[in-house]
Amino acid sequence: MPFATLAHLPAKEIFNGTVRGHYAHLDRSTCGEVRLEAEVDVPIHQHPHEQFTYVVSGRFQFTVGGETTVLEPGMAAIIPANVPHGGRTLTACKVVDVFAPVREEYRV
Repeated sequence: MPFATLAHLPAKEIFNGTVRGHYAHLDRSTCGEVRLEAEVDVPIHQHPHEQFTYVVSGRFQFTVGGETTVLEPGMAAIIPANVPHGGRTLTACKVVDVFAPVREEYRV
């Protein structure tokens, strides 16, 4: 499948259903469109995957490795593997997440 509308792919719920993403997978990476409601907490967590989170819309207070900022459209969080990160949405948000290696647990 060389083309996809991410929002049309089956949804995967994470963080006990507070976050819903639509993910596409290659052999070595995962890309997803994620929509979050306002005032949603994404708990501080870490994983062995590198992660790039790009904000398409909304405002998201985000912490990476102890440094916190408010992400707005056009901004990105660049998260190395095993670095604690998380945050709280200030408004409803749409983000694009890219992970490497692939997030097998995000397959639906």
